[in-house]
Amino acid sequence: MTNASAWFALVGVLGGVTVTGVMGLATAALNHRWGEQTRINTHREQESRVIRDQRREACHDYLLATNAFWQAMDQLNLNASRGEQVDRAEYLRAANTTLQDTYVYLTISCGAKVRELADSYQGKLYELAGEAQDVTREEWGKLSDRTHQPRKELREAMRNELDVRD
Repeated sequence: MTNASAWFALVGVLGGVTVTGVMGLATAALNHRWGEQTRINTHREQESRVIRDQRREACHDYLLATNAFWQAMDQLNLNASRGEQVDRAEYLRAANTTLQDTYVYLTISCGAKVRELADSYQGKLYELAGEAQDVTREEWGKLSDRTHQPRKELREAMRNELDVRD
């Protein structure tokens, strides 16, 4: 009987050690899996943040470039209304170069809706650039109203893509 009790004790101890070992291994495996999943999620969040920041920069730079282009056109119209002779292409060259550079970056950084609206808005700006020297200040003010709605739609699309909520 003493022999049987010893065997039961030995089996109990070995069983306990085995269960504890298996639980330890399972805990280590689950902790590793959870740690890896956390690392992957953190990496994805950081990657998403970097992409969003690049898009925000592309949108911001593009809007700044469109403002500079608009101001150059406005100044061109003002100079022409004063009777000054100005070479339109040369006068707008720097602003146009910046506009084109930021447009290229925008097209590789942003989604289809933003690209489509940026293309449309830029087209409106170029239409106005063609008329900037040929109209009076009063006519210029009326023509410039054509850019307000396309710009507003572009900004809304940018805000949506950047997930900016009011």
